[in-house]
Amino acid sequence: MSARKRFQIFWICSAGLAFWIACSAIYVAAQAQQVQQQSQMRQMATRAAAGPIKLDVQPEVASAVVNSNVSVRVFMRNADNQPATWERPCTLNLEVTFPSKKVERQQMVIPVGQNSGSVTFVATEYGVTHIRVAEATDSLLSAGNTVFIVSPPRKHAKSAEKKPRPSGVSHRDFLVAPGIHPRFMLASWKSSFGEEAIPELQNPPPAPAATSSAEPPTTPQLLLVNSTGKEEILSDGKDFARVSVYYMAPDGKGAPSDILLWMSWSNGTFNPQPMVIHRGEMTAEGKLVSGSPVEATISLVSSAPKMPVQGSSTIHVVFSPPIYGFGPATSESVVKMSLIDREPLVGCFFDDQGRCIQTDHKRHVNVSSTNPSLHVEPDSFDVSANDGTATFYLEPTWSGTASLDMWTPGHNKQRIAIEISLWLVVVLCLVGGVAGGIAARDTLKGSIWWRSFIGIMGAIVLVWLCVFTVVPQTHSMIAHSLISVLVVGIVGGYAGTRVLDFAAKKLGVLS
Repeated sequence: MSARKRFQIFWICSAGLAFWIACSAIYVAAQAQQVQQQSQMRQMATRAAAGPIKLDVQPEVASAVVNSNVSVRVFMRNADNQPATWERPCTLNLEVTFPSKKVERQQMVIPVGQNSGSVTFVATEYGVTHIRVAEATDSLLSAGNTVFIVSPPRKHAKSAEKKPRPSGVSHRDFLVAPGIHPRFMLASWKSSFGEEAIPELQNPPPAPAATSSAEPPTTPQLLLVNSTGKEEILSDGKDFARVSVYYMAPDGKGAPSDILLWMSWSNGTFNPQPMVIHRGEMTAEGKLVSGSPVEATISLVSSAPKMPVQGSSTIHVVFSPPIYGFGPATSESVVKMSLIDREPLVGCFFDDQGRCIQTDHKRHVNVSSTNPSLHVEPDSFDVSANDGTATFYLEPTWSGTASLDMWTPGHNKQRIAIEISLWLVVVLCLVGGVAGGIAARDTLKGSIWWRSFIGIMGAIVLVWLCVFTVVPQTHSMIAHSLISVLVVGIVGGYAGTRVLDFAAKKLGVLS
């Protein structure tokens, strides 16, 4: 083999090796960036899960008598259903829906550093009353529960009290006693067992009727109710659907003995099994959790002692994807950009592990900046079903720092820091002005230092005009580029004083 051939093979192998090394380096860098991005998003998810993410409603009693006061306690909870607190007051809107569909609204506040608050309403109607609570700014998942309102227990009818007979005289003696006329006997009978005794033989008046059309059943029955009361149940294996079974009796009393309830369900895990309505009580509660988004069914299949079910014995529950919020899908904790940039930023819905996931229905997303010099385009948009990401653009108008807040209804805000630098634009402007001034030897005349000075002045004015007049009017990535600053600076430096005349005319200084 000739030396030339060996030399060609050597260079081909060397080029192939260099290409392989370059590709490996790019792959390793991409993997490292992906790991860092996942780490950032995992930290974001951990913070979201540890803080308040949802509400919970717990009535003081599961059943209450008509016209009594019912106390309700509302909790802020984290992803593990543990109490959590906010660094600001939490304003809540409470809705109480009675069986007649009448709605009573109240507002309450959980103070800073506390995880719960209470409110009271009057149980005005017989039947199942639904309670729903939502955070005023829609930054937490809403919650709900139910209370069974019953009529006062009915009392047994009193037995008639007998009038005392004449002392020492029996009915037989009274009837056959000589000298008593039958008319007098009849009059005496009416006087002893007449109209005055009739009210004592009647039942007491019934309890006041509830304002709704619901009435107690004529025989003991069970009622299966979905007490969850919220639109979104996370399929994270922690959030739950609340299921209640109520014992309804004609006399308004609790169960005469323990009632065992066996349930069946299509997905997830349900506890307890069996449910138990204890003696003297009227309700049992169970919870269904799921680890995947699905529409689940749960049914009351049997009871001991056996008892009929009023209405449907099956309810449907929809579990949503385990979305913990909407945040930036970036590996950087701080986004750095120059004044001239139009920076794209990708946001996504994330789960408890910080992974981007899709939504099951259209969701609205808001993005806002804490600094008015940083504009967001668009600042409000919809993410369609079966999608999980969206891209928006950051457009600065001056240097400085800002925080970017992103959120979707039902979830708390996620924040990322933005740093906007002016210095790189200034440096490139100066470099372009000097280069343009040196190149304009025939037009600017003078020494190299004088041409550099005039070139810098021209570059500053032309770059300033572009930054504040041209760039905000276009979304072109050519205009929003640091290379454009250098090119415009060179043009301004080459034009020199003519740029000053042009700027003066545009600003109306010269006619």
